[in-house]
Amino acid sequence: MIEKASALYDKTVTCPHCETPFTTKRIRSGSLTVAHRDSDFCTHFKEQALNPILYSVSVCPQCGFAFNDQFQKTLTLSQAQEVQQKITAKWTPKEFGSVRQRIEAIVSYKLAIFAAELTNQPHSVKAGLYLRLAWLYRFEANEAEEIRFIRMAAAEYEESYIHSDYMRTDKEMSEVRLMYLLGELYRRLGEFDQAIRYFGKALSFRNQTIESGILRMAQDQWQIAREEYKQKTGMESPQLD
Repeated sequence: MIEKASALYDKTVTCPHCETPFTTKRIRSGSLTVAHRDSDFCTHFKEQALNPILYSVSVCPQCGFAFNDQFQKTLTLSQAQEVQQKITAKWTPKEFGSVRQRIEAIVSYKLAIFAAELTNQPHSVKAGLYLRLAWLYRFEANEAEEIRFIRMAAAEYEESYIHSDYMRTDKEMSEVRLMYLLGELYRRLGEFDQAIRYFGKALSFRNQTIESGILRMAQDQWQIAREEYKQKTGMESPQLD
């Protein structure tokens, strides 16, 4: 078991709203052991209390603005006014910069989602927040809330695909990876037509990508989605082109 004190470190960040510098905890890269990864990329660690997603949202103790590293670094005047009126004016100073339990991480994500909506962050940024919040609820075994936020994540990822903003904000998100992820999110929602459609889009990259692992996952999950579709409808699902 890794001691929290050795795995955590203080990082100084600057609030995009009030420009106050403050310290918040982060997890040292390489300090944790992966137990397994779910088919929607949710990573489980042997030391789940030190899962990095618990700490990926920073919450300004001064003004209440919550953000992650993908947020735009500056706010427009109108965005700053919205934050001032709807967050800061109602903010009671709280400390999120020390060791976090899951419940505190959940609160930090909800604060960041509200801030992202107010400041019109890219769809991919909002989608990532929704998905990670769903994972936190998965760790809590709260299926209803997990599914609720997976649905919101899928909607935002679709908007991100339409507007191509994932290309600017998420270095790890390629088009084939996004198609696979949308397929898997819709499969988890039980929307098998949509799932099969997006897995098909991912598999259409067979001769255009070096991400062979994603293609294998798309093939496997497409087959699972087809079986689930048949169980649900009693009919064969559409074939790939």
